[in-house]
Amino acid sequence: MTCPSPGREPERVDLLALCLGAAPRRDAPAADAAALRGTDGSALSYRELADAITARAAELRSAGAGPGRLMRVDAERTPAAIVELLAVLAAGAAFVTLPAEAVPGPGVAEVLSGRGQLPADAAYVMTTSGSTGAPKDTVVTRAGLRHVFGGLRDAPQLGFPQGLVWAQFHPLTFGYSMCEVLGALAFGGELALVAREAPLTCAGIRDLVASARSGGRRTALCLTPSELSLLTARLREAGVGVPEFVLLSGEPAHRGQLAEFLALPGGERSIVVNTYAATETAGQITADRVTAAAVPAVMGGYVGHPLPGVRVTLLTAEGAPVPPDDPGTTGEVHVHGAGVAAGYLDPGQTADRFVRVGPQREAAFRTGDLGRWAEGGGLRIVGRGGRRLKVAGRWVALESVERALLAGGCVDEVFAAPSEIRLEGADPQECLQVTAVPRDASGVTAERIRGQVVAALGAPLTVRLVLVDALPRTRNGKVDTRTQAVTGPSPVAGGGLAAALVPSVWQEILGAGIPYTANLFEAGVDSLGVVTAAARLTRVFGRPVTPAFLLDHPRLDLQIAALSQGADSPKAGPASRGTARRAALAGRRDRRRAARGITAAPSDSPMPTQSHQEEEPTS
Repeated sequence: MTCPSPGREPERVDLLALCLGAAPRRDAPAADAAALRGTDGSALSYRELADAITARAAELRSAGAGPGRLMRVDAERTPAAIVELLAVLAAGAAFVTLPAEAVPGPGVAEVLSGRGQLPADAAYVMTTSGSTGAPKDTVVTRAGLRHVFGGLRDAPQLGFPQGLVWAQFHPLTFGYSMCEVLGALAFGGELALVAREAPLTCAGIRDLVASARSGGRRTALCLTPSELSLLTARLREAGVGVPEFVLLSGEPAHRGQLAEFLALPGGERSIVVNTYAATETAGQITADRVTAAAVPAVMGGYVGHPLPGVRVTLLTAEGAPVPPDDPGTTGEVHVHGAGVAAGYLDPGQTADRFVRVGPQREAAFRTGDLGRWAEGGGLRIVGRGGRRLKVAGRWVALESVERALLAGGCVDEVFAAPSEIRLEGADPQECLQVTAVPRDASGVTAERIRGQVVAALGAPLTVRLVLVDALPRTRNGKVDTRTQAVTGPSPVAGGGLAAALVPSVWQEILGAGIPYTANLFEAGVDSLGVVTAAARLTRVFGRPVTPAFLLDHPRLDLQIAALSQGADSPKAGPASRGTARRAALAGRRDRRRAARGITAAPSDSPMPTQSHQEEEPTS
C-alpha cells in the first residue's frame, strides 16, 4: 500500500456509507487502515475490503439481488462471510445468516424462495433467541441501522475513538454480532475475528486483548454480561490488564461481575458502557457509562438515557403514559423512532408487538419489559419480559432474587427460574430453582446462599438450590434460560438408618445448603414442600410420616431422632394441630419481619427483601 504524497489529504473509505447508504463522513478511515482480520492472520485494508464488497455486490445484482430480496449467507464466521453479508447490503438486498446445514423456518423459506417480499429498505432478517417467548424473524431496516450506529457515535456516554481493534466474537445468527461488524465500521476500527470455544471460556478474547496491547493497539469488545464474568476470571488468571472499551448488551447487567472487572489492573481507566437493546430496535436503545460508583445502580437495573434520536415511553396497563418525573410508577417499555424494525415475518407476531400508541397513534415497539424512570433521569428496567412469574401461587421477581445473591458476595453467577419437584411417591410440586456458581464450595457457603434466597423472597416458597461449576449457556453467550442445571437425587433405598435417609430425602427436594439444626421452614420450604416431603418420607420409611409430624419436628436433627426411635407419625390430633398452627403463625411473623429487613440475620447477613411493589405484574 502506498502512502499519500506530502500535503495531500489521504484517501478515505466509508464502508458504512457504501453498505447502508449513509452520508459519507469526512473522518472516515484512511484507505490503508486495517479493516478485517481472520483467525488465520489474513488481513484486508479498508480499500481492499471496499473493493471486495463492490465486486461481489455487482455479481449479486446481476444475479437478481436488490431491494426487497432476501439472500442466504453462510453463518460460519470467516472473512468471506463478512464480505458476503456486507456485499448483500451494498447490493441493496437483505441477508439472513444460516448454518450451512440449517433448514430455514417457514417464514424465511417463503421469502428466500421469492414467494414473499420484504420492504425495500430491509437490511437483514434476524431470528430472536426466544428467551422471552417464541422465536421471531425480525426485519431490521437500513434506516434503523443508520439511526442506531449514528446514535452510538454521537452518544456522550460512549466516547469510543477511531482505530480500535473490535473483536468479532459472536455467532452471526445472534443480533449482537451486527453490533460488532457494523460498530467496527462506524467507528473506523479493525474487525478481528476471534475463535469461539466450546464450552465458552473467553480465552480467545483474553489473548486478543494481550496481543493488541503488545502491538500498541487498544481493543473494543461487545460482550454479554455473562461473558464479562468469564473474561474477568481469565484476565485475573493471566494477570492481563483489562480491555480499554467494553460494550455490554444482550442480558441484564447484573449477570456480569462489574465490580470485580473494574477492580482488575487498569479497570479504573476502562470505558465500560452498559446498554439496553433489542433485535427489534436494530440494537441499542439506551446506554450508561459504568464506573465503580455507578455499579450498584446498574446492578439494580439502571440502563441510562436513550441514545440520540431514540424515544422511550412507559405505558401502564391502562395505556396511560408514565411522566418522566414519576419514579414510582411501573410501566411497559415502548420504543419509538427510526430504529424500530419493520416488524416480524409473522403478521400475528407483528400485530402483538409493533403497535400504535397515544392520541397520535404513533408507531412503537412494545418490548414486554417493565421499567421505571430513575431519579435524576434515565430508565431503570425492573423486570425483563417474562421474568416476573407466578411460582406456586405467588408472584416472584426472579431478577430481584438474582441481584440479592450477587450482592451477597457468595456467588459469581446465578440464575433463578420456576421448576418442578418430581419424586416417586409424591405429586409434582412447583418450586423456585436457584442455580449458582459459588465462590466457595463449602457447606457453610451453601447454607448462606440459601439464607440469602429466603431473605430476598420474604415469603414462603420451596427453594431448590443447585450449585454448579458453570451456568449453562446458549451458543450466543447468554445464560440459557430454557435449560436448568440439575443435580441427580441422592440414592434413597427403603430401610436403613434415619440419619442417612432423612437428609437424602430433603436433598432430593431442596438441593444444597440444607441446615441440619435450623428450622427448615425458614430455609425455603412452603406448605406444599412439607406435603411433598411427607409423601416421600412415607414411601422411604414404609410407614406414615405426616405433614403434622414434620411441622412438629421442623429440623433435620429432630426428624432423625424421632424416626430413629421408631416414633410413628400419627394423624394430627389437637396437640399437633396446635403446634402446626403456632409454627405457621411464627413463620408468618418472621416473614413479615424479613420483608421489613429486620429478620434475625444468619452469619452472612443476607440482603433485605426487595420491594413487593416490584413483584406485582402490570396486568
